[in-house]
Amino acid sequence: MSTVEMAPQDPKRAAVLTAAVTVFGRYGFQKTSMEAVAKAAGISRPGLYLMFPNKEQLYRATMQGVMEGAQQAMESCLADRSTSFAERVVAGLDALMGPYIDTQMARDLNELLENSEPQLGSMFHDYQKRAQAALRTHIDATAPSDLLDQERTADDVMDLLFSAALTWKSTSASRDEFRERIRRALRLLHH
Repeated sequence: MSTVEMAPQDPKRAAVLTAAVTVFGRYGFQKTSMEAVAKAAGISRPGLYLMFPNKEQLYRATMQGVMEGAQQAMESCLADRSTSFAERVVAGLDALMGPYIDTQMARDLNELLENSEPQLGSMFHDYQKRAQAALRTHIDATAPSDLLDQERTADDVMDLLFSAALTWKSTSASRDEFRERIRRALRLLHH
């Protein structure tokens, strides 16, 4: 999946993890073989085993790269002061969740991430909590004065937007629709 950034230092490892995203996204954890990932990455199976001793470790590293890339992209969008508060929030949530909307592989990868507790443990949940904390901090620090008050805190706004975005990620036909839904929610919160 080319829209997901991998950031390992070793270019060979980066190529393997990029190939693994595609293979795991297409076939799921159970049906993916180390042979298929090695072939997609253009390396030998023994070479893959030198990097990752088993499929579970390859999967964890792959999904960690996917989640870390999405987290970094979201934080980058939230930090971009050249756009409005609302557009930063829209861009941030889109960077975090939007890549899992448009294509079948993106939907497959999304389903894979959401159903990976046996292989990933709390990793997916931990990244969601980290993303929520970043969004909450951004809202608290930069929200327009009319958005927050004693009854509507940054935590309330974050919880509403994040929960809605999770639903909209699954029900939007396109990323444009997803982004527009977030914009509408922000407009409603301002009134």
